[in-house]
This record gives sequence, C-alpha cells and structure tokens, in this order.
Amino acid sequence: MKFEDLHVGLPVRIAKGHGSGYGGKQGVVIGVGESVTLDKKQVIIGASVEIGGVFLVLIEAEFLDLVSEGKLPPGWSEFEV
Repeated sequence: MKFEDLHVGLPVRIAKGHGSGYGGKQGVVIGVGESVTLDKKQVIIGASVEIGGVFLVLIEAEFLDLVSEGKLPPGWSEFEV
C-alpha cells in the first residue's frame, strides 16, 4: 500500500512474514507518519495499527494491505484463539 493512501480508521492487514511477528493480522490504522527506532538508526514511514484493541504496532506502508471484507457488527473484533 502507498503511504499516501493511509488514513486514520482504515482497516488493514499486515503482510505475512513481517518482521514484527504480527504478519497476517488485521487491524485499524490509528495514526500515520514517521517514527525513529529507539536506537535512532532507522526511520519507519507508515502507520500505527491497532490490532484487536490491544496491540499497537508501527508498520511500514508497503507491508499493509487494505481489508475489503465486510465489516463486523459494532462491538465485535477478529482474533485468533
């Protein structure tokens, strides 16, 4: 996905095999921008993604795919058991 296409509230899926360990998970974009890693050696340009209302992960834009599946009813969320 292109960085320019990211916006808050967009449902996305993280690409399988992503280095964060959350590949294949679905979430919602809650922030867009750039961030510097703690060791200050890398700048990540992408989105903050909320996964299941619990996890917050910063993911590079090229590793995000738009989720075009039907929305779940209010109060429901996708998760793995």
